[in-house]
Amino acid sequence: MNIPYSSIVFDLHQVTEIQAELLGGNGIATEQIKHANLVSFTCLKSFAFDQRFERKDAHDLIYCIEYAPEEAEAVAEAFRKELAGKHGDVVKASLSILRDRFAQDEKIEGYRKDGPVSVAKFEFGEGDEPELREARVLRQRQASDVIERLLGLIG
Repeated sequence: MNIPYSSIVFDLHQVTEIQAELLGGNGIATEQIKHANLVSFTCLKSFAFDQRFERKDAHDLIYCIEYAPEEAEAVAEAFRKELAGKHGDVVKASLSILRDRFAQDEKIEGYRKDGPVSVAKFEFGEGDEPELREARVLRQRQASDVIERLLGLIG
């Protein structure tokens, strides 16, 4: 399976220590696990959403940015740093996808774009009840706002 730009994770990753009890009473193991950091994860998810249009990809993007353990300014600083780094072109292309799919532009309000709509439909389904429609529109606005705030902080 070819995942474009997946090699970004070799350079942009975090290491987390986990402990787990082994099956059969074989004790507890401690391992260091490398995983994508927020910048590389966001880049890969934005490309995934752009190429295969899976609602879960849009949801994952927004969820991870919304609930990042760092403050918004620190997240933006991480993106700014990587824009100037080895993978700057990939990060720039990813941010362009986020802008095109989630953020307001001169033609259309961001919440009406396919990114926020995908987030809302993933989280609330496609029911036609007034409460669901209202919840989806609110979530669409929130999803668009998350990306617009991030892009604004990045500059």
